[in-house]
Amino acid sequence: MSSALEIARRVVADEAEALRKMEASFGEDFEAILDTLAGAKPPIVVSGLGKSGNIAQKIAASLTSTGTPAVFLHPVEALHGDLGIVTEHHCLVALSRSGNTDEVLRFVVHFRRLGGPVVGVTQGRTSRLAELCRHLIVLPDLPEAGPLNLAPTTSCVMMLAAGDALAMALLHRRGFRAEDFAQYHPEGTLGRRLLLRASDLMHSGSALPVAAAQESFQNLIVEMTRKQLGLALIVDSDGRLLGTFTDGDLRRVLERVDDPRKLDARTAFERSRRPAAAPPVPTSSVHGTHLAVDCLRIMRSAKITSLVVTDEAGKPVGLLRLMDLLDAGLG
Repeated sequence: MSSALEIARRVVADEAEALRKMEASFGEDFEAILDTLAGAKPPIVVSGLGKSGNIAQKIAASLTSTGTPAVFLHPVEALHGDLGIVTEHHCLVALSRSGNTDEVLRFVVHFRRLGGPVVGVTQGRTSRLAELCRHLIVLPDLPEAGPLNLAPTTSCVMMLAAGDALAMALLHRRGFRAEDFAQYHPEGTLGRRLLLRASDLMHSGSALPVAAAQESFQNLIVEMTRKQLGLALIVDSDGRLLGTFTDGDLRRVLERVDDPRKLDARTAFERSRRPAAAPPVPTSSVHGTHLAVDCLRIMRSAKITSLVVTDEAGKPVGLLRLMDLLDAGLG
């Protein structure tokens, strides 16, 4: 008697072999299916019953997220009103292991009456579904994996692979890019990396700590303290950035100047500079359209914890901190 572990391994091996046979079965007719799907009016309708219905839902989701809008339509619900979305320009992908599932067949018959071409996915090469479809993806006629050969296993894996093959082939045809994928997944890791800009995460407006060069040292410190971002941006009379004044700069001024209250912000900034022999600390600025993930690379490369966001005239409009980028999940 086989052990549970042996059965588990056998199931995976049987399903892997089924996929190898399925891959070998794809031919020129697959290109014709792609032509039909690419030429259909969106959304593509995908349907199936039971476990095939579960797979159909996943196929519809995969198509939609990769540039081919699709919708799952339950074959029974479709016959009670949901057929209202169907026109002669739509295409149906119908899944049925046997090709003789009664509910699916009734749906296909009525879809053909209202809609366009039907693509069948089935093991039943001579089934009723095969007769009704313009195109057919014939899955290898193999038993279900498992000791009873009854539960939908191998057939579901092959259906899922067929859906993935369609989605990826259509993605390739459409020239779908990583940037396009990110548009549909804005809250995923890829979406954040490709979509988030410096302007999306920066501190701006009344939250931005800015001190004019002629302002007093006291006002400079008040601005730093009130905005609680660990620094202030010093600007000239035209509002252009002169530099940043940080907590470390404040300590150096206090060490070097007997009465810093007599200083203005520009002089405090100049007196706070590191010794010439000390390694320079970059004061980097970016534009608001800069990708946030590139801002993170700049900070890590320069070993700094903030970037000033400036406009085309060199005026500061925001402040971006390392913490902001990490909180956004870009680290």
